[in-house]
Amino acid sequence: MPRPFHVVATFIAGLSALGASASSSAAAPQGENLVVDIPQEFQLGDQGQQGPGADIAEYIPKGETVDDWSRMITVQVFHNLKAFDPNRFGEALKGGLLGGCPGAQGTQLKSGRENGYAFSLWLYTCPLNPKTGKPETLFDEVISGADSLYSVQYALRSALKPDLMPPITAYLSGVRVCDSRLPDRPCPTMTSSPSPSTSS
Repeated sequence: MPRPFHVVATFIAGLSALGASASSSAAAPQGENLVVDIPQEFQLGDQGQQGPGADIAEYIPKGETVDDWSRMITVQVFHNLKAFDPNRFGEALKGGLLGGCPGAQGTQLKSGRENGYAFSLWLYTCPLNPKTGKPETLFDEVISGADSLYSVQYALRSALKPDLMPPITAYLSGVRVCDSRLPDRPCPTMTSSPSPSTSS
C-alpha cells in the first residue's frame, strides 16, 4: 500500500516496544521507553516491522485510512541504532527526501538534550509527492536512546502553514524517552494529549 514519503525514505522504519500510546497502563513502564501521547481523535492505522530490529506504528485521524489521510503520526523504533547521532539520522532522511521529491527541503529546527538524551527536531517539505500528487509537510523528532533510536513524525498532506508550526512543535516537545533503571530519567505518568489544531 502507498506510504507517505517520510516512511519510504532512507532509513528502514519500525516500532515494537512503545512506552505509551493513547491509553495509559496500570504498571509503570520498565527499562528504556519512548513516551508518546497519541491524541484521542487518532486511531492506529497500521503497525509492524519494516526490517530487522525496526518497528513502526502509524496513527491517522478517525475515519481516515493509511492510504487516504490528512494527518499522520508515525512512531518508529530502531532497536539496532544505539546511541546513534540524531542529527545524522535527520540528514539521511533529508537526503532520501531530496532524491524522491523534486523541490523538497529539509531544515533542522532544534537540537540539544532532553531528559538526558540527545535529540534533533527537523522540518521537511515536499511541494508535490510524485506518488500521491499532493504536497506533504513532515516534522520529525528524533531521540537517541541508550537502547534504541526513536523517531516520532507528524505529517500533513498539505503545504506548510506558518500558524501550524507552534502547535505541532509543542506536541512533539512532549515526546520523551525515559528509563526506569535511571533515577534521573524517570518515566512520567501517561495522559492523553490534545491534538495540534490544523484548522485554517
